[in-house]
Amino acid sequence: MAERLQRIQRFVVLMLENRSFDHLVGYLKRTNPNIVGVTGTEYSNFPDPRNQQQPPVTISPTAQFAMPFDPPHEFCDVQKQLYGPDPTGKLCSNPRVSPALMNGFLYCGSQTAADDQVPTQGFRVMEGFTPDQVPCLTTLAQEFALFNFWYSSLPGPTWPNRFFVHAATSGGLTDSPGTEAIVAGYAFKNNTIYQTLTGAGKGWRIYHDGLPQTAGIESLRGEYINPFTKNFREMSYFVQDVQAGNLPEYTFIEPRYGGFLDTDFVKGNSMHPRDDIREGDALVKLIYETLRNSNYWQDTMLIITFDEHGGFFDHVPPPAAIPTGDDETYANAANDFGFDLYGVRVPGIVISAYTQKGTVIGRDPADPVTMFDHASILATVEARFGLPALTARDNAANTLEVALNLDTPRTDAPTQLTALPLP
Repeated sequence: MAERLQRIQRFVVLMLENRSFDHLVGYLKRTNPNIVGVTGTEYSNFPDPRNQQQPPVTISPTAQFAMPFDPPHEFCDVQKQLYGPDPTGKLCSNPRVSPALMNGFLYCGSQTAADDQVPTQGFRVMEGFTPDQVPCLTTLAQEFALFNFWYSSLPGPTWPNRFFVHAATSGGLTDSPGTEAIVAGYAFKNNTIYQTLTGAGKGWRIYHDGLPQTAGIESLRGEYINPFTKNFREMSYFVQDVQAGNLPEYTFIEPRYGGFLDTDFVKGNSMHPRDDIREGDALVKLIYETLRNSNYWQDTMLIITFDEHGGFFDHVPPPAAIPTGDDETYANAANDFGFDLYGVRVPGIVISAYTQKGTVIGRDPADPVTMFDHASILATVEARFGLPALTARDNAANTLEVALNLDTPRTDAPTQLTALPLP
């Protein structure tokens, strides 16, 4: 297996926004029973888990491409989603139990929908997309490797989860930072994968469409504002860079978030719930087709995943995780979290010429060999290039090498994907 990883010369990572596994790819189980998803209406939440007199709301397919509100997904919200709200109303949630009850998604969604003046729309956190609604992402999940048990790195929001894909830690951060903290910048004990790559003589680049979230990392900000940098590039250059043979060993792609500093997230292609998901599917199409039809195809691994679940229902309880050992700097004592639990499950897809069509990774949620999180990306890059781990999390993480299950490169992978018309 290690020999197969050596065939990969570069990695391209696209991290999208705020979708759970069941919500986005769960209905693929209808055609592939190996996928640990959903088929109909088999799961439900009560409007209030503390009072089960009202009928439950089941999962169901959605008819809409964008949400009228942003489902809650801060640390405290996720605790309610996992364990239910505290009956006294004094605490964030019920006490933590294992396995998590997964019974508070509808409660949280309904609360936020009411606050956002759309009180009848809370049920939509229980809805999911059918394969025909996200055809590009669906095709890649069916053509390559879909991971059944890829979890967000902690039960919390975007910023700390995205830090894990760069540093294998959030430095203790569990909530969304304010503007002042973002401007001040975040630093981590062992820095990020980008400094490690540089130290090993390996190249890296971050493509972005607008202000990148990585500019909030202190050690990367100087590079971002350097007018002569080759390490940060506008996404508009991606296609020509690939065609010119100008990709480094590690590429991270940040989508267009829309107005993410203003928290409206409209007019982006990140698949954020407030955005039309067809925009994000078009971005998936662009990146895949560009790589597939280039000289890079046979030695590149494309990884597509989502930073966190965005408040949408998923039925698989998160398992225990390895604490990073770097969890103090930005810790919120009120949250009392030891980084010993993964967050809610998210889609994870690995695409390569050495990945057999229809690969599904993982059958048993209790099998530690097939548990993955964002640190698995770093563990894979570190294993390929002989780099040291950044924290205890990526040191213990399973690599994505399991998706390289062919000895010879495929020639039958699609060269084009069919997307729905944009709105």
